[in-house]
Amino acid sequence: MTNIKRTISVILSAVIIFGIAAIMPASAGALVYFPSPTAEDIEQATAEKNFTQPENLRVVSTTENSVTVSWKYDGFGYSLAYTTDASEEPLWDSSVSVRQNDSTEDWKVTVDNLTAGETYYIYVRHAAMEVVKSHLVILSGEYSRIKATPKMNNPVKITTSTAAVSASALKTNNKTVKPVKVSKAKGTVKIVKNKKGTDSKLYKKITVAKKTGAITIKKGTYKKGTYKVSLKISAGGTKKYKAKTVNKTVKIKIK
Repeated sequence: MTNIKRTISVILSAVIIFGIAAIMPASAGALVYFPSPTAEDIEQATAEKNFTQPENLRVVSTTENSVTVSWKYDGFGYSLAYTTDASEEPLWDSSVSVRQNDSTEDWKVTVDNLTAGETYYIYVRHAAMEVVKSHLVILSGEYSRIKATPKMNNPVKITTSTAAVSASALKTNNKTVKPVKVSKAKGTVKIVKNKKGTDSKLYKKITVAKKTGAITIKKGTYKKGTYKVSLKISAGGTKKYKAKTVNKTVKIKIK
């Protein structure tokens, strides 16, 4: 199993002298020395656990300062670590998290106190705390890794209004109205018409400017009345801000 030797964390259950031996009382006036387990001892104990590599590690949500990840529960506890450099060795938790109930749902863990816009590499490995040669140690398997970037919500603001156009003017000329206004968007704005939610009599007779949302109505004869146009408005997001898409319905009054 790869990475075993370099990812072993040893937690002693008593006092460590020079990182070599632990002291534990045997009887009054006597001390017994227990040598620390070797790398071979740890590797053998780890092999007996038969750890699997975490499966289906994925990002399920982000906020401006946190990332929530999930992976398949295989009956093991876990250790988690993260870095901002893919080539950097992760600093693992000095503990193992285990499930306290009989649930078999996937693990779901939130890593917080992160910085918006920063890319993080999150590592997860199955692990267990075991006693090996009288020492409490963390046994662990191969890790899975995923990349994630916490982002702030897009502050895009969208306002709509009812646009009016003359039926007589439309008989001879195309007419353009601007019933939507987009402001404070982070990322590229894109606006398109939705077939669903748009009056069928108007859908094929209008074009929508992708950047501004201006609606051009082709010249022709129209029955007077109020028509609905459904628009999908997207702000593409940036390194620090999430993408956002909303649907808005605007009204065009032909009088």
